[in-house]
Formats: sequence, C-alpha cells, structure tokens
Amino acid sequence: MLRAAAAAVLVGVLPAPVGAEAPAAIYVHGHVYTVDPARPWVEAFAVSGGRFHALGSDAEIRALAGPGTDIVDLEGHMVLPGLHDMHVHPVLGAMRELYECGFPFTATVAEIVAVVGDCAATVPPGEWIRGGSWAAELLEASEPPDRRLLDAVAPDHPVLLIDSAYHNVWLNSRALARLGIGPDTPDPYGGKIVRDTAGRPTGLLMEAAAYDALQGLPARDPQQYRAAVQWVARKLASYGVTAMKDAVAEKSALAAYRAADLAGELTLRIAACLPWSATIGEPLEEQARDIEERARFASTHVFTDFVKVFVDGIPPGRTAVFVEPYLADASGKDFRGELHVPAAELAAQVTRFDAAGLTVKMHAVGDGAVRAALDAIAAARRANGDSGLRHEVAHATYVHADDVPRFGELGAVAELSPILWHPGPLVDAMTAVLGSERGDHPLPIRSIHAAGGLMVYGSDWPAVSPSMNPWPGLEAMVTRRDPYGHVPGALWPEQRLELADAIAVYTLNGARAMRDEHLAGSIAPGKSADFVVIDRNLFEIAADAIGETEVLLTVFEGRTVYRRE
Repeated sequence: MLRAAAAAVLVGVLPAPVGAEAPAAIYVHGHVYTVDPARPWVEAFAVSGGRFHALGSDAEIRALAGPGTDIVDLEGHMVLPGLHDMHVHPVLGAMRELYECGFPFTATVAEIVAVVGDCAATVPPGEWIRGGSWAAELLEASEPPDRRLLDAVAPDHPVLLIDSAYHNVWLNSRALARLGIGPDTPDPYGGKIVRDTAGRPTGLLMEAAAYDALQGLPARDPQQYRAAVQWVARKLASYGVTAMKDAVAEKSALAAYRAADLAGELTLRIAACLPWSATIGEPLEEQARDIEERARFASTHVFTDFVKVFVDGIPPGRTAVFVEPYLADASGKDFRGELHVPAAELAAQVTRFDAAGLTVKMHAVGDGAVRAALDAIAAARRANGDSGLRHEVAHATYVHADDVPRFGELGAVAELSPILWHPGPLVDAMTAVLGSERGDHPLPIRSIHAAGGLMVYGSDWPAVSPSMNPWPGLEAMVTRRDPYGHVPGALWPEQRLELADAIAVYTLNGARAMRDEHLAGSIAPGKSADFVVIDRNLFEIAADAIGETEVLLTVFEGRTVYRRE
C-alpha cells in the first residue's frame, strides 16, 4: 500500500554512485507528470536537501540510492507538482469554521435565520454574533435579507453576516446601532447603505459600507489567528496545495503567518496581498503604512510584495462595472456600475506599485472593470517599461472581446474562480441583471489561453466556493459543467480547456504568479520537492471523475505534510 510506502518503508538498498552523494529519498514506479513540455512523464525521481535531485526511469533513479536512501514505491499512482491556489481568504474562512455562526451559501433566508437563532442561544447577550456566508444572489430575491428577520431571533445581540462574495453584509438593528448607522448616515464613497422607502437602513450594507462595518468589529484574540493559520495549513495540505495567495491579508493575519513560519508550522508558501483602498482591512492610512513596511511581515515562506485593489463589485448587487448597461431597473436604463477607484487614480497607483516592485491583484468582474484594470497595467508598462511583474485581474469574469488579446500583450494574468465557470445559482443571478446573451458567457478561458494570456486558479474560498478542494474546479475547467452534479447543462462549453493546459493553470502558472517559477510549479532537478500523489491518473479517466480525486500524499520541500489514513 502507498500508505506504508509513504512512511518511507525501504524496499531495497543500492550502492551510491562513486564520487556522488546519495539522495535522501527516491520515489519509484510512478506515473509522474512533470508539467515540463520537454519531458512531461517520468517513472521515478530522487529528492535530496528538500529539492528534486534527478528524474528518470526506475532503473536510472534506483542506481542513485545509497545505504541511507529511503526508497518509496509509488505503486503506479500519478504524481503532480504541488498545486497553487492564487485567490483564497484563508484566515477569514478558518475563523468562520472555528469561531463563527456558519452556514452554507446555499442556505435560504429562513434557514439562515434559524441558524442565527440557534447561535444566539449559546452566545452571551450583548456579544457579537458573526457569521456567513449568505448567497449574493439573495440580493435579487423577492424578499431580500432584512434587519427585522435577525431582530426576531437575536434581539439581544449585534449580528453581522457576510455574503458569499465578501462584498456585502447583513446586520440586525442592534448591530446598526452599535456601529452608529442610522437614517442620516451618508453612504461612503464606493458603498451603499440600503434603505427602505422611509429612509431607514434595512440592514444591508454594500461594498465600502460593508467594509466600514467590518472595521468597526472588535479585534480578535491573536491566538485565534494562530489557530486559524494552523487549521488552513492542514486543510490545504490534504488537498495537495503547497502554495497559496491570500487575496486580502490584513495585519493580524500577516503577523500570524510570520509567527507560524518562524515556529516551523507552515507547510506551504504564502503570497500575501496587502490591501489598498476600498477593501476589507484597516483604514487607508494604515494600509499604506503596512505596504511601506511590508518587509517586517515577510519570512522564509511568506512573501509580502503583493497588493490587492478592488476595482468593482459583483453583478447581483449591480456593483460590477460593464461596458454596456445592466438590464433596466429602478436605477434606470443606462446604469453600468461605478468603479471603486477612478480610472485615472487606478492607473497612477498601479504604476506606482509596479515601480516599487509590487505585484497588484485587481478585483474586476465586469468587462468595464476588466478594461480599467488592463488600462492601468498598460499605463504602468508605458511609464516603467516591462518590470517583469505579472499583475493580475482577479476573477476576470466578463471580458470584452476586444480585451481578450490584451492579457498576452501586456503580460497580465487572468485569475479565475471555478464556481463561476459552470452553471449554478450565482451565474443565474448574474444573468438576471445582465440578460442571457451576456450573463451566460463568462470566463472566456480558452480564448485567453489561445491569445497567449497567462491564467491561474483561485478558489476564492470561503467567498463563492464551498471548499478549498481544487479538484472539482479542475474538472469544471475542462467540462464547463457542474462538478457537484446539482445543475445540469454546460456553461459556454466552447471555452473548455484541455486537461494539460488546465493542470498548468493549477501548477506552473500559479508559481509564475507567485514569482517563484524558478523554485516551484513543475517537477525538475533543482526545484523544491513539492508534489502530490493522487489516487487516479487524470489522463486515463472520464473528465467528470476528476472532481472526485483524492490525495494520497502531499510533500513540501521533501517533507511529508499529509498522508491519507
């Protein structure tokens, strides 16, 4: 069994080559997919000093072993480089799992209210109840979330529930009062306090208004952050993920990452995107200071030369920005959304960050926001030349046909969220405000790839994804069908990717976005020995079975960090 072999059971001892130091371990009898076009498949490899030492046939690699070499039999299983999740909110998600009032984003309003009532029974009166994540598509429901529903089950607690997109919050009356939000409170720039016909807040806060509310919550215990990081590291290792990008890494999370790394607890690399402007986190002045002082948060496995900017919101709340208007509603017949950061300011900031060596991740869902993000990257290229930095357009959900080739031309990265490339409730909610001709054609991933654009995978957990598990998303990328089997049909199937291209999105492309392709992303001599052993050969099974893949073993820097029991 691989489980026994993974424990480094010796299946043979061979002499070391004369004059050569024997590797610490060799792995034989595998189907090793290297993600190296020059040599995509090998049978075996050797690991020494936490790096891949050599690749080859079983006979070639066995010949390298010495008296102290561990020889692990892969038993014919497939091996891949460690996976990269380039958009995750790990600490937020772990806090929800460990300490908050949680419910799935498929929950109805009635089910959410019932869960909050149960939580209220266990929390002392007056203390905050935090939770999530409710589906963003509820914003378009005939009876959307309202403060009075939460008042009925938690009258003695301030309640804040965040939505599945992490752009909006739902509060009860006590929470509104605690935060000082009333009929006379003005909308912040880039945000909205939803009000009833009498001008009273309904309990829904959108975009910047939501972020202001989140900043008003009491600080968490540092030990909770440390526990959250430990939980995330274990969970990601179980899925074969050896590198991630925290899409909005606020200061307490950064401190927890560094502390965990110094204590030897991190089993993956982390690129931390420090927030700037209208986003979740500290006030703008503190965000700017954190960016300037980012080196103090860095460590061996924590990289801090990354910034996150929100360019727009999401279509269900009509906060995403489009080239053509939304379907007509109370906002009028020509409403296209409003940029969170004015285009000229966005271009200036991206240019400044690029010059300072910072890679910028820009949340952009609507095609108008995607265009503004690409324009900002173009401005940086004109001002600074090609810095080599691969700035990202996060989600890149709707891309105007004229802008598809610009990803390749500008060296920009399209970062993709798998919950959006197959049919589902969120796509339905976007279609409801955009119309089917536009709404049913998100994520032109095959076209971007054909035009030479670099694409990476981001789960966006716990926002729009139910799990950090990357394998259902990989399936959906090559089928454009719901990997969970809940929703029939395919979403713009012409945009399916070939499996080899999709695997590159999850591995080598992610390493490029992390700026460490010299170290990770493929299996090659000299690179870090980050790899995952899985229970099936992805190239030999039906595409609709990819999502059921199970990880048998995850190795990071030559060290086993997960083994299926």
